[in-house]
Amino acid sequence: MSTMTAEGSVYEDSAGSIWWVFLITGTAWLILSLIMFRFNVTSAKSIGVLAGIVFLCAGVIELGMVAVVHGGWWKALNAILGVLLIVGGIMSFIHPENTFVAIASIIGFMFLFVGILDIIVAFSDRTGLWWVRLITGILCIGLAFWASGDFNRKAILLTVWVALFCLLRGINSFLVAFTVRALEKEAAA
Repeated sequence: MSTMTAEGSVYEDSAGSIWWVFLITGTAWLILSLIMFRFNVTSAKSIGVLAGIVFLCAGVIELGMVAVVHGGWWKALNAILGVLLIVGGIMSFIHPENTFVAIASIIGFMFLFVGILDIIVAFSDRTGLWWVRLITGILCIGLAFWASGDFNRKAILLTVWVALFCLLRGINSFLVAFTVRALEKEAAA
């Protein structure tokens, strides 16, 4: 276990009171991921729109995280990631019927940025299940390189990448929920 106290945490002490919001968003991400794995999307346009919706939602959530993390670099990192996700979502809406390569590149960059942030947070806030966040960050970076490479892309593969993004965001939201809940209990004790 870690010896990090609530004062050394990445998250604000007041974030514990809204831990349930992260629980709800994590559940929503997992449900969205499950629904996406059930899609039989074959057109690039449909996948582009679907990816755009997912990235816009992720960007809004990351911008909301700015209120939950401690000041300085953490707020800046979350704000930058939120803006990048929103830009990626908007780029997915602009000519969504473009080639699979453009959509895969956007997905690859989103995985890369999210994975890097997850790894940074995992090593910076080693409380509780920090290693799960480290694993999700590593998986995101691995998926970034897989999505960016040319591996005979098919529509179903692009859908799976977007669904995996949702799945990993759901796991991340659960980790944040229980981390800030534990910090609230620790601060109260």
